[in-house]
Amino acid sequence: MGFTLLEWGILLLCFGMVCHCGRSKPNILPSLLAGAVALDISIDWFPPLGPLGSQSISLARLVTVGILGSALWRLWLEPQKRQKLKVILNCFLSRSLLIYIAVGAFSLFYTIDLGKTAVGVVRLLILFLLYLGTFLLAERNQVLLPFQVVHWVGVALVPLALYEGMTRHFIWREYLAQGEIARVNATFVDPNIFARYLVLAIVANLVLQYFNRETKKHVVYLVSLFSLLGALAITLSRSGELTLVIILVLMILLIPRKQMIQPIGLIGLIGSGIVAMSPLVRHRLLTFMDGMGALDQRKYLIKVAWTMFTDHPMFGVGLGVFEKMFKTHYINMKTVIPYVEGATLSHTTLLTIAAELGFMGLTALALVWFALIRILRSLRRLDQNGTERYLLGVGYFIWIVTIFISSQSEGRFFEDPVLWISMAMMLSLFNCEECGL
Repeated sequence: MGFTLLEWGILLLCFGMVCHCGRSKPNILPSLLAGAVALDISIDWFPPLGPLGSQSISLARLVTVGILGSALWRLWLEPQKRQKLKVILNCFLSRSLLIYIAVGAFSLFYTIDLGKTAVGVVRLLILFLLYLGTFLLAERNQVLLPFQVVHWVGVALVPLALYEGMTRHFIWREYLAQGEIARVNATFVDPNIFARYLVLAIVANLVLQYFNRETKKHVVYLVSLFSLLGALAITLSRSGELTLVIILVLMILLIPRKQMIQPIGLIGLIGSGIVAMSPLVRHRLLTFMDGMGALDQRKYLIKVAWTMFTDHPMFGVGLGVFEKMFKTHYINMKTVIPYVEGATLSHTTLLTIAAELGFMGLTALALVWFALIRILRSLRRLDQNGTERYLLGVGYFIWIVTIFISSQSEGRFFEDPVLWISMAMMLSLFNCEECGL
């Protein structure tokens, strides 16, 4: 009884915090959401809500509701917000996202599981509303705030990661500590998702360093960078480390300036030192290909996804029904491996989209990427007066690339709220008259 009262107390406290921010400082809500996504563990903080169940509410979902409610309220009160809504709905990125959602909604007519497809469509619509709400609430003087929040939340999780790594005592999902290798997850549902967030925090660190002009803060950022890299190493996430390497190369290509190249070079030195001093990390890297055991054991998922795509090339099998289709129509392709539980859920974004939505889904995804690149090019062209909006746009673009690369091994691309926040923040860098993209 006491525990239930505590859960209700935490829920009411969090709800009150979100309501207060939505009323007094709505522009910080998207940044709070960027921090709240780090607390997957919050699903255990709240009480069961009747038929919804305790797993249906988390801090991130509470903040999302706050963003939607606050944006709706301001649309009602402020005519200029309604003008901003027209602007964002008319931009090419929004139309591309709506095309993707429409392709998913069309699959309702032929899906094998109407309920799962409907849930997938509703989820995408809610995330699209989050994208709109973030754009409506965003202010130009707060464009660095999401980077600051993600950076410092990542840094705050470093001591917990060190504690779990040294003691093998996990505060959540304790089964991850079992076995020969303990994969640190901190407050996340999975170590690789934790690694993804740490990479986002490292990108944020580089962006903040670029805009920093104070020597003391520069030292703090360097120490923070070292701690984030150490935490990433503790996760033992090969996909996270590979993602970091790719996005650092991309950052150098997009921002070939001394202020960016120097800290990236420092990351290389720190990373080399970590590899040299940690036999376990070194072993994980040296056995990168051999260590892709999960992929080898589940390579049949690739074959299944490809077969679904070739069997249904134009429209796929239906949004959100890969697993159901696998179990009912393609189960004979599953490889039986002793002592290994065979997976039936695809964790690769491109394969999942190809199988579920076919060529139409892949085309819609390509349109989204084309729109993002177009936005980045427009920022570079418009950024001639020293405002450095392009550099901020690169930061958010790199966040999107990070999520996309990571999602090829862990899924959660369109499902990640940081993706939608990043897209909205990229558009918020434009003035309304410039936003006809």
